[in-house]
Amino acid sequence: MYPLPANETERLAALRDLAILDTPPEMQFDAVCRTACSLFRVPMATVTLVEADRQWFKAKCGFSAAGTPRTGSFCTYAILTDDVLVVEDTWADPRFADSPLVTGEPHVRFYAGAPIILAPGVRAGTVCVQDTKARVFSAAERAQLADLATVVAAQMSLHRTEARLRESEAHYRLLADNTSDMIVRSSLDTRRQYVSPASRTLLGYEPDELVGTLPMDQIHPDDAETFTRVLAALGAGRMARAVTRQRYRRKDGSWVWVEVTFNLTRHAVDGRPTGYVAAVRDVSEREESARRISHMARHDALTDLANRTLFRERLTQQLSAIRRGAGGFSVLCLDLDRFKAVNDGLGHQAGDALLCRIADRLKGLVRDEDTVARVGGDEFTIIQSGADRPEEGQHLARRLIEAIREPIDLEGERVVVGASIGIARAPQDGDSPDALYRHADLALYRAKAAGRNTFRFYEPGMCFDRTIRPRAAG
Repeated sequence: MYPLPANETERLAALRDLAILDTPPEMQFDAVCRTACSLFRVPMATVTLVEADRQWFKAKCGFSAAGTPRTGSFCTYAILTDDVLVVEDTWADPRFADSPLVTGEPHVRFYAGAPIILAPGVRAGTVCVQDTKARVFSAAERAQLADLATVVAAQMSLHRTEARLRESEAHYRLLADNTSDMIVRSSLDTRRQYVSPASRTLLGYEPDELVGTLPMDQIHPDDAETFTRVLAALGAGRMARAVTRQRYRRKDGSWVWVEVTFNLTRHAVDGRPTGYVAAVRDVSEREESARRISHMARHDALTDLANRTLFRERLTQQLSAIRRGAGGFSVLCLDLDRFKAVNDGLGHQAGDALLCRIADRLKGLVRDEDTVARVGGDEFTIIQSGADRPEEGQHLARRLIEAIREPIDLEGERVVVGASIGIARAPQDGDSPDALYRHADLALYRAKAAGRNTFRFYEPGMCFDRTIRPRAAG
């Protein structure tokens, strides 16, 4: 018999509440699996939900089956704690050596699974990666896999919210005037003729205050152009139905995200357009969830700096701007010196706190138009916009080194670390994101070889020196 979490009943109830079991594939979950395979260089990845007697794959890459029995599964063990479960060699682990997944197809030799945490202690399943050969899985890779599981958990929460909204829609259609949506009847000139009582909750207005007004009186300026086109098409009878999403101004001056469903109305005798009926719904929670998911996908979970994805996007944008005639910029790769000693000596919690303090110092030294990213354990990158001259990158590097070497107090422990920095300049040192990052990284290795707490610019002909201790060694 396989082990069960202490809160198995609560966990299964939360899993059913997601309303996601046995649903069709969805691109956002499939994208997580593809990303995981690429990020960790493995042939197999799944988003797995663990039921009472089976594990079902919401998304998969490299697997043909839709699921497997729970007996002998790795994910059964992965949901026992909030930690990432790593089995670097299944043949050497008595829990899994005889598993059908190991002895037969797909012949799993390596497994790593991060639990999908819906609430404290409630784990619905895992985001996991597998390989057919044994391998080592670093602390940074564990953190990255946990980040992917956090994104999946947020997406599943959004899935549950939208499922509940769909159920509500079917119910509200039966309630007409008592609906929580604001129902509006308008003439072809968009002037409101009837507004339902839901206007009080949605916009803070009494219905009579809105009768005779135009929706354009309350639309956010940034949304006005698109909204105007839709209203014009409805008024001309070119469109019978439309759904828009925009911000309306409430009576107190605040803005609320709404989704408006328009349906054209026609004369009962001759069929000519007479106006429209609109159902206006508050979608602020959905917009906020989408914003959070987008933020999580592009920001480091520990420091809230840009992550590798956003860093690459910004780098691509800057290079495109150069091709349109903008000035150059610099890319700085920064690696902390002596970080490993702090992490090993004081523990990972202290190491995390140190990284957050360093992140704050970095943000305090750059301008709003610059980008600071955390791309690995103690690896940071900076895009210095508008840095045409080497003196500008040199000046920033010196300020960064001086700021980082200032002592940091970690709950009574005085910690001092340093930084080595490599600098590549665009466009002269590269016209692609990969080339620029690689050249800044090469310059970083030269800075470390020079004694650390210093910086080096990339120079043509630089190559990787294998005698230099890898950065992961601190």
